Amino acid sequence: MRISSVLPGIFAALLFVPLAAPAASEKAYVKITSPRPGAKLDAMAQTKLVYEAVPGPRGDHVHVYVDNKEVGILRQLKGSYTLETLSPGPRNICVKVVNKAHVPIGVEQCVKVTVE
Repeated sequence: MRISSVLPGIFAALLFVPLAAPAASEKAYVKITSPRPGAKLDAMAQTKLVYEAVPGPRGDHVHVYVDNKEVGILRQLKGSYTLETLSPGPRNICVKVVNKAHVPIGVEQCVKVTVE
């Protein structure tokens, strides 16, 4: 059998090979490790937000929000961000995955804290 007669069949077979599904690690998520939910924070001190994120196929980077107000744009997907002093009271701190247009894609984690 000549190789030239086999090659078209091999190429045709390759066209029907299903593409691999995205790896499980490609699923988008956000994890805030600090501060913990329910933490009591000092109003006179800066707060260190520690996070990690996987943007998945639809995301690009993350934004930080305090009480639904954007306070930071983070290009690093793992690390920390220093929040400026927060006014006393209950606060909701969120990290949201956004796309290249800076639009949230619906993947986020939030922690409720109390600033005293």
